Amino acid sequence: MSSNPQPAASAPAVTASAESRARGRRIDRSDALLLMPSLLLLLAVIGVPTASIVLSSLQPNVLLHFSGPAFDNYRYLLGRSYYIDVLGRTFAEAALTTCFAVPLGYAAAMAMRELGGRFGNLAALAVTFPILTGPLVVALGWLSLLPDGGPLFGPLVHAGLIAPPRLLGTQTAVVISLVQFTLPFAMITLYTALRHIPRQLYEAAASLGAGSLHTFLRVTLPLSLPGVQTAAILTFSLAASSYISPHYLGGAAQLTLTTLIAEFVLATYNSPIASASAIMLLVLMTLVVVLMTKAFARWIRP
Repeated sequence: MSSNPQPAASAPAVTASAESRARGRRIDRSDALLLMPSLLLLLAVIGVPTASIVLSSLQPNVLLHFSGPAFDNYRYLLGRSYYIDVLGRTFAEAALTTCFAVPLGYAAAMAMRELGGRFGNLAALAVTFPILTGPLVVALGWLSLLPDGGPLFGPLVHAGLIAPPRLLGTQTAVVISLVQFTLPFAMITLYTALRHIPRQLYEAAASLGAGSLHTFLRVTLPLSLPGVQTAAILTFSLAASSYISPHYLGGAAQLTLTTLIAEFVLATYNSPIASASAIMLLVLMTLVVVLMTKAFARWIRP
């Protein structure tokens, strides 16, 4: 009578599989314990203040009187065309900044990648200088350059070559400043993405007879799209949440949600309305980021 050794042979495999699963659970627990301090810190510095702002946004204020927590502050903001215009201006400036900064950053990042080695690292270091100076220095620099009699347009105006441009207090001035401030962030992000593309792919494309344009469309652009997505989200978020450039270069005629929040807090001392504006900005920016992620997902290779 023949015997079947299969169950005996499979017993060590079953034991090894069980040990592997147990080891995986132990590793998961260790990862969770290692993440716990960071999660607690995020909860303390982001979660608690955000919850406090949400609660404040549901409270009555000097403009609106209602009993108990309610959404009257949000209805007040969304029911007036003035605040809708401010909301639209905020995201229009952020979208324009993204449309200019990302392509410019992409072209600069490609040039930095071609430098390579020490020169590429020096170029990346030089790009970070505007970040180190901060948005206030950038805005004040444009505040001195953009007036009609400033060093940028003054000589041309005095020579009669152009009419006074009148840029200060316009959306154009705000976008120019935002592009300069966000451009280094886009460049560094895209430079990192481009450097991770293996050189062997370019050699393979060249060996197959692909030209520069074809290589860019088939190799560089598809593989760098995750970096483009990150740069676009980062640029949009920085531009939409910027306060310095709209305040100094846009003024009262170019209010955005951030400058409006400051007006509510500093001028009218209306914290509930300011909190509602801040939560609206947070929610809408999150929605835009989700939509941008979904839009890029169909083009990014898995």
